Amino acid sequence: MKPAIILFLFCLFKSYLFSENIIEVSLTGEFKDLESARDHIRKLRKTYPQKPYIIEIREGVYKLEEGIVFGRFDTNITIRAAQGEHVEFLGATELDENKFRSVEDEEFLSNLVDESVTQRLRVYDLYADGGIDLGEHARHAWGPNLEPSGRMPPSRLYKDNERQTLARWPNYNEASPYMLYKHYTSVPRPLRGYEIKVQSILDKTSILGEVTLEKVIDPGDAFKNVKDGRGGTFQVAFDRMKYWHDVENIWLDGVLSSTWEWTYNRIESVDLDKRHITLAYPELSGICQGDSIRLPHFYFENIPEEIDQIGEYWIDRNNGLIYFLGDKDLSGLMLTSLETPMVVVKNTSNITFEDLNFSYGRNHGIVINNSQEITVNRCQLSNFSKGGIDASGKSIRVLNSQVRGVGAFGIRLKGGDLSSLEPADSEVVNCHIHDFGWEQKSQMAGVCIYGVGHRVAHNEIHDASHFGLLIRKSNDVTVEFNEIYDLPKYHKLDGGALYIGTGATPQCRGLRIINNYFHDIPTIGVYPDNFSWGVEISGNVFRNVGVAADRSAIDVNGGGECRTFNNLMIDCVQMYRQGTRPKDEMWIERWSPVLEAYGNGEIENTPHRKYKDFEAWLSKKEKDDFFRPVSYVYNNVLFHPSDDILMERNVDTNTGIKDNSKVLIAKNNWATKEDPGLSNYQNGDYSLDADALVYKKIRGFKPILFEQMGRPK
Repeated sequence: MKPAIILFLFCLFKSYLFSENIIEVSLTGEFKDLESARDHIRKLRKTYPQKPYIIEIREGVYKLEEGIVFGRFDTNITIRAAQGEHVEFLGATELDENKFRSVEDEEFLSNLVDESVTQRLRVYDLYADGGIDLGEHARHAWGPNLEPSGRMPPSRLYKDNERQTLARWPNYNEASPYMLYKHYTSVPRPLRGYEIKVQSILDKTSILGEVTLEKVIDPGDAFKNVKDGRGGTFQVAFDRMKYWHDVENIWLDGVLSSTWEWTYNRIESVDLDKRHITLAYPELSGICQGDSIRLPHFYFENIPEEIDQIGEYWIDRNNGLIYFLGDKDLSGLMLTSLETPMVVVKNTSNITFEDLNFSYGRNHGIVINNSQEITVNRCQLSNFSKGGIDASGKSIRVLNSQVRGVGAFGIRLKGGDLSSLEPADSEVVNCHIHDFGWEQKSQMAGVCIYGVGHRVAHNEIHDASHFGLLIRKSNDVTVEFNEIYDLPKYHKLDGGALYIGTGATPQCRGLRIINNYFHDIPTIGVYPDNFSWGVEISGNVFRNVGVAADRSAIDVNGGGECRTFNNLMIDCVQMYRQGTRPKDEMWIERWSPVLEAYGNGEIENTPHRKYKDFEAWLSKKEKDDFFRPVSYVYNNVLFHPSDDILMERNVDTNTGIKDNSKVLIAKNNWATKEDPGLSNYQNGDYSLDADALVYKKIRGFKPILFEQMGRPK
């Protein structure tokens, strides 16, 4: 055969093999759902295993009874909406407005606390058209150890894409006379020391829709010591429980110990005469036994007698009935039904999702496990009771997407090798992540980072119960050009917009928090906590951060070898705080294996030798050097035209820096009420003029890249 013919046939075969092969999905076509298109491609793979395919989905709502799984044979696939068409995958059951009926159960109506709603209350028979798994409420709380294995959130009701309220007391945003703002002490006595400082913060705190306790009768067991222990008992000032008929199915949602120890605990019993409430499960530290700020605050939910507000509902799981108090329009009601993650990608590569909407579910939106080259681009995920996207693997990219209304984290990235420092090369870029963390109110963030080599950039993150960003057990992470604001909204006295918790793993280095815009944060902006090490914090803008809770824009709480420089703080009360942690042997126990593995020159045989600050850590000899490490703060400016610097012990009044460690190295920092040269302070432009005063006051101060922060306009 002639060479020209061979070349022609080869090119023809190559063209066929790698050309785009589009398979169309539509509600009326040959392939009516994504699964059938996937299965068709699997058959084609038997002949051409490497051929790329595009699944193009036409406009419509595609309801899912179970999640869609892509496995190891499903490679080289792009799943996208047809251009200009709206495609939505739905994990909920739409309630027919014509099937709502007036409530005729006289016993139910007679039990309502507010009798005025009886004529407006409606009921829907969920089992009339077949069975539906509504799930059960279950114990969950702060941290993974308090999260029961396999827990599945119950069904939730939505109207017009907004989550409705499970019947509760007090009502959402209600100012209750039973919410007192007093630092709790086990016996009545004058406050002392740090407690006085705490009380000054509580005096200007407002928590609506919650109540507090009067005193602790029995703190119960501490979960951290006794996992299957007793729940505690406390006394309250109210007798509202007299209206509640099924207390063992009522749940407490709130804080009972240190302000970061959020809990969801069931009522075991009530003693009305004594106004005592006993809980079914132990708290992390026991009730009011925490060693931090103690301000118990909580509400109760799943109470049919308390339906009295538009948007409140209660589900009778025994009889499959949903009671709902709505306005005249009962259209647009959705009940989440999908139990599995909506999309699962596992043990595969090269899959792209584009221009798709994923809505409603009791689980996660998308789970990516042990996969690589997976891209989620221009997609929207909303109203999942767990997280939005839970991803582990390599080269995973979430781009130009929106995640909203999810119960836990927005996006969680895992990947990379902590031993070899091989990077995951994963990223979250130009995403809008907001209104998350309503079902799991603690330790959840818009983006959670674990592993090596992740980048989080140009995102807008706001309105959540706790963190905007969370970094744990990670190396070589870059967080840059993000805008984070209006959070934490629940944990108003603890935590921060960006929380770093790598203290138990001092080999975790290379964390860079650069060129981000933090604003309207009641607590801390950037918070390396509990001996987190070697963090660079530079080029950031902090506006109105820490004012509400008398906290600093940046708080390095015990950590060392951190470098904070070239940051601009505006309308804040404190530039920086260097905290200390107790000299607890627990930390030495955690650090000893690291010293053994990397110390005495062993670091030279590892990729960690690139971290000079880690090398310095390994050279420490005295315990105090570990517990009171050196950090560096230089070339920062605090512009505080409206608020004075927070005056307290160990604060440098000239710079607004608080040093509890006595070893902090701080230089060339400037606090001023004079405009440092902002381009347009009154209208929110915090760029610096070319001839800004700060360049004269702080030699070497570099321009702030404010115009690049946040999502591209």
